[in-house]
Amino acid sequence: MAKQPKKKKGSSKKVRSEKQTKPTSAQPSFFKKYWQEKSSVFKFIAGFAICIIVFYALYYSIFFQDYLKDPILQVQTAAGAALLNIFGSSVTAMGDVISGAGTSVKVAGGCDGIEATALLLAAILVFPLPFKYKWPGLLAGVVVLGILNVIRIAGLYLVKVHWPSAFDFMHIQGGLYLFSFVTILLMIIWANWALNGYKQDLATAS
Repeated sequence: MAKQPKKKKGSSKKVRSEKQTKPTSAQPSFFKKYWQEKSSVFKFIAGFAICIIVFYALYYSIFFQDYLKDPILQVQTAAGAALLNIFGSSVTAMGDVISGAGTSVKVAGGCDGIEATALLLAAILVFPLPFKYKWPGLLAGVVVLGILNVIRIAGLYLVKVHWPSAFDFMHIQGGLYLFSFVTILLMIIWANWALNGYKQDLATAS
């Protein structure tokens, strides 16, 4: 009877260990694969829409309406009154109302400029660039639109004093046109700056 060759000790363990350590290609999930296949434009629009949904969920939440809305309006009202006083209009700020010269202006919700600011910040956040190019745009957007809204509040008071027939138009359409124009302008300026900086960094790295 022919003798069977002896198996080397440890050979089976070696084969078994090799099988265990052999890397397996992980299949991406359906949603990850679906997202990777989409264009940059689709990703930008989808990300922007998600940011806006989250913003409005927070903006109309009970917490914001009860604890943050009034303090924000009062700070903006006080800033608007201070600006008017600097330029010679004798006014006082009580809560969210600016009074003086026989008239008053109430700064209500929707006049805080937060929605326009949120649109700009969302667009910058989902833009396909590293964050080091985003934070200057985020900071500039908050500062510029915040100052612009204070100027708008002061301007509405002056319109009501000197041109009351135009107050409704300036309050509704004027504010919408002004913030839309400035928001788009800021986005264009930031995108141009950020893309140029990104291209220069790529050229330097190569």
